[in-house]
Amino acid sequence: MTRKIFRVGFFILLLQLLGIAYSDELKDSEILVSVICDDVDSGWVYIALHSTEKTFPKKGADATYLSKTKISKGKVKVSFKEIPQGDYAVSAFYDENGNGILDYNFLGIPKEKAGVSNKYSGFPKWEKSKFVVKSSSVSKIIIDLRK
Repeated sequence: MTRKIFRVGFFILLLQLLGIAYSDELKDSEILVSVICDDVDSGWVYIALHSTEKTFPKKGADATYLSKTKISKGKVKVSFKEIPQGDYAVSAFYDENGNGILDYNFLGIPKEKAGVSNKYSGFPKWEKSKFVVKSSSVSKIIIDLRK
């Protein structure tokens, strides 16, 4: 009788563990970001994945996910994994002078090449740049950096 109770209890525990693993799998997605900066072959590109309008785009260092990646042949590819579903926007810039920040002129216009998700041009806006990440999905974002 004790063995039977143990087997039933073990079976229930196993089902619960499988249920937890399956539900976690459904929550997490991946975002693949490709950044194009055709005329550049060296240096760093900073990429920020924002989950809130509060950090987008000027507070990239405070974004939920960050990447600093060396550029090669005018391109950078970054993968953000285990991303919960929700609204996101991506901002990126090429750090021409190596100071680790996006430099602006006195009008607030970037002095370095920069870009945001959804191929939006002009002053970046959350509503125009955001995209929805669904459960267990792969989102592909392409950003063409411009001055």
